[in-house]
Amino acid sequence: MRVVVVGAGAIGQFYGAQLVWAGHDVRFVARRDLAALRQRGLVVDQESTDHVASSRLHRQLRIPPTSFRVTDDPEEAAAGGVDWCLLATKATALSEAEQLCGPSVRSGAQIAALLNGLGVEERLAAWCPTGIVHGVLCFICVNRYEDGTVRHLAHGRVGVGHHGDDPSRRSALAALWRSAGLAVLEPACLLEARWRKLAWNIPFNGLSVAAGLPGLGTRAILSEPALRTRCERLMRETIRIGNADLADHGRAEHINEDAWTHEQMTLTVEMGDYFTSTLLDLRGGRPLETACIFSEPLRRSRSLGVATPEFERLAAELQLD
Repeated sequence: MRVVVVGAGAIGQFYGAQLVWAGHDVRFVARRDLAALRQRGLVVDQESTDHVASSRLHRQLRIPPTSFRVTDDPEEAAAGGVDWCLLATKATALSEAEQLCGPSVRSGAQIAALLNGLGVEERLAAWCPTGIVHGVLCFICVNRYEDGTVRHLAHGRVGVGHHGDDPSRRSALAALWRSAGLAVLEPACLLEARWRKLAWNIPFNGLSVAAGLPGLGTRAILSEPALRTRCERLMRETIRIGNADLADHGRAEHINEDAWTHEQMTLTVEMGDYFTSTLLDLRGGRPLETACIFSEPLRRSRSLGVATPEFERLAAELQLD
């Protein structure tokens, strides 16, 4: 398949590398890592996991620059036609998505957003042709080092969905990821999957930057009883908002609050000390992804009349209003 990966940070490089490794025609649209990717290629340090086939064979996945293409020009990346455009930028760059992904879409690509948060697909659907927008949820711990190399810490599977929940379109995207040796989930409802992911992102991304400076990793959050309690409360409130939002959209899906909270807390203990993307952005002096991860879920909470005192407290600490 001909795949354009827009954004060459930790997520873009990690999953792009798996697609190159599997033999796909991958073109990266990169900015700050453009020179490094052209000169050195892709370097991914990996922990072995059943979720990622290459990790069981290569503790360090090194892919030479001759095996893929990289450019800062979206038109150049789209030349010759594109099957899939994977948007792997920060959510703060969503306003640039049409400029960055438009050439690929005009060249025939379907688009999939590898971003956290809520309302992402709606933003893309506002300018994309009907039916081509998908979402990908990346269940992974991965960081980008300052030299541009990538460190994979745990997990790696993806959840894929279609904006409109068309099963045939969802299956086509799932086939792409499976061809790269990745474990894939196919939730019937993308909105439900987004809320399940947010149940982790809101408490851990939020508390990692609100609970202290220069910020906290997941181990520190779980080790402090007061923060762990806040974390669980935030998770439960997020699930309640999600269930209300699903009902408001006429969906029958329902997230079990006790079961999902227990599973997410257990998985976080197992992943070790992970620094969230929000914490790394704070330390790097970059804009925080607050709009999609925090502000939009909070807006829906207030609109639906769901009581979320812990989320309101976090919003005040993050200065969302």
